[in-house]
Amino acid sequence: MSAARWVRVPLDDALQIHDVLARYAHCIDNRDWDRLPLVFTADAQFGAPGNYTQSRDEIADRIERVAPYHPHFTTDTVIARLPADSTGRERARSWSKYLIVRHDGSLASGDYLDEWVRTDQGWRINQRRVSRGQRWENDPGGPSQRDLGLSYFLADAS
Repeated sequence: MSAARWVRVPLDDALQIHDVLARYAHCIDNRDWDRLPLVFTADAQFGAPGNYTQSRDEIADRIERVAPYHPHFTTDTVIARLPADSTGRERARSWSKYLIVRHDGSLASGDYLDEWVRTDQGWRINQRRVSRGQRWENDPGGPSQRDLGLSYFLADAS
């Protein structure tokens, strides 16, 4: 994986991306599946390598099966511009931390590595890679799997 230079996105793009990240938490936590087009592209991938969904419907189905479900928060997001894709669409990548609060008051965390594309409707997540972090071996959501870091965020995705 070759390291790319961190190229910041313009402030207006960063604000739009942060707005979509906030929409994600509201849509998912409230099971508001009709609003997923405000967050994901139609062909969005969600998950971890070897275990990705391939559409918004699959994302909704996957999350709907999570039980018990706990609300979560996205924080500490950094954003970098990526080269345009083969069709000329603008792209970006973000790396965020997430925190979930369980019904018993315990916490769990992880990372999101998102690939973004600018659509006619604005910035949307085209791929969300999820990594679990800071978890016990017997954690209900599975043990820690922290496999994302700065090298992935800065990797050349051209």
